[in-house]
Amino acid sequence: MEDVTDVVFRQIVAKTARPDVFFTEFTNVDGLMSAGRPKLIRKLEFTKEQHPIVVQIWGLKPENYFEVAKMVVAMGFDGIDINMGCPERAVLKVGACAALIDNRSLAAEIIEATKKGASDLPVSVKTRLGLRQIQTEDWIGFLLKQNLDALIVHGRTASEMSKVPAHWDEIAKVVRMRDSMEAKTFIIGNGDVIDRADGMKKAKEYGVDGVMIGRGIFADIAAFEKRKTAQKGKKEKLEIAASHVKLFEKTWGRQKNPQILKKFFKIYINGFDDASDLRVRLMDAKSYDEMTTILESGA
Repeated sequence: MEDVTDVVFRQIVAKTARPDVFFTEFTNVDGLMSAGRPKLIRKLEFTKEQHPIVVQIWGLKPENYFEVAKMVVAMGFDGIDINMGCPERAVLKVGACAALIDNRSLAAEIIEATKKGASDLPVSVKTRLGLRQIQTEDWIGFLLKQNLDALIVHGRTASEMSKVPAHWDEIAKVVRMRDSMEAKTFIIGNGDVIDRADGMKKAKEYGVDGVMIGRGIFADIAAFEKRKTAQKGKKEKLEIAASHVKLFEKTWGRQKNPQILKKFFKIYINGFDDASDLRVRLMDAKSYDEMTTILESGA
């Protein structure tokens, strides 16, 4: 969820229908311990209204995980999540994230270094069922021996990306493995969760302790709503979109390209008669002012 779950979007989600726990976009520990730190550290910004919030990190050097873990403790985060599941080719090429599934010794070093730096802060791992094929017993079994506070399992292999339905039967197997090992790790399921109601249903059916929603937020800005209300109308959706653009500009200004906002428009501009035409105009917009004008005039 890079360039998605930043401090701005989390504020928009919090005001609309907040989740029980927020996660940051994933941030590279090796970059945070380099000369690029001043720019990269802004990815770790959060507001007091966003607690509890977990920082998600990735990288290759255990010593950097240790230092960054100490740093985020001081920053006031509520937990640390290690990404061992991102399937992007560029990330796999350097041996990070899901590539660690085939590098158990480094994965173990990273987890141990993070736990040492985290002090009493909970440490979790987000991963997939395998790299090229399902390896639930082998890979997840290995992780369950690492004494993690939580394990977030995306129900696909890295090679499957998001092209097939999530294997929730395998996630249920993880729960049974945890129970048979008498491990205390919380199991959180992830993959194809539409909204909170769907997540609660999956939690009951597959026995997980929690559910994570990722791409589901792109279908419904109110995905985390506890009690479903009437679908938001055009006016309300455009107002939320306009507030997102304005807050993004106020927070990032020229530090980020306003074109990043275009990935969010499908969340808001849908479900009303001229949505398609309005979306086309927004996709052609070149500046914050142009986007805001279109949204406010469209309301």
